Amino acid sequence: MEEWMEDQEDQDLVEREEETRYFLDVDWYDGHNLSFSDVVQVRMCEQCQARLGEEVEERYPVADRRTGRVTYEVRRVKYGVRPMAVIRDCCSRKKGFITTEMPTLEAVFRILLANANQPMPLEHIREQLREWCPTGRCQWLLLPLDVLSRVVERDQFYGLRRHELAEVP
Repeated sequence: MEEWMEDQEDQDLVEREEETRYFLDVDWYDGHNLSFSDVVQVRMCEQCQARLGEEVEERYPVADRRTGRVTYEVRRVKYGVRPMAVIRDCCSRKKGFITTEMPTLEAVFRILLANANQPMPLEHIREQLREWCPTGRCQWLLLPLDVLSRVVERDQFYGLRRHELAEVP
């Protein structure tokens, strides 16, 4: 009976963690006099860092308020002006973006960057981390979910925060 209760408690924890999503709070960086863009650019691959500042053309969606249609316009911008898009589209697909020796919070930070900061439950973050650790023996995969949750909750360096959904009246 006790074993069943422990299993149920573990299952309840997993379900609560599934509901809790985490993201990178860009405002946290402003509040700590840090540039989010600069912090993210450091995580870019060598090839992308070499292109920073280069003029490129990018497509941007533009909504017509009158018709509600979305069209795209091409703008000339400096490469890397949207660093998370660069990481998502290029850097996160390269070997070495996440390494087995990387600290846990750095690995979580990079998974969120690779997903363009889409709020994610820790279980989904762990699933993506498994892809970077073929042996399954990486420090960040060995942590039980409750310990990983406490580590993320106590973050004071990466701006990791719980994503709170606004209540609908």
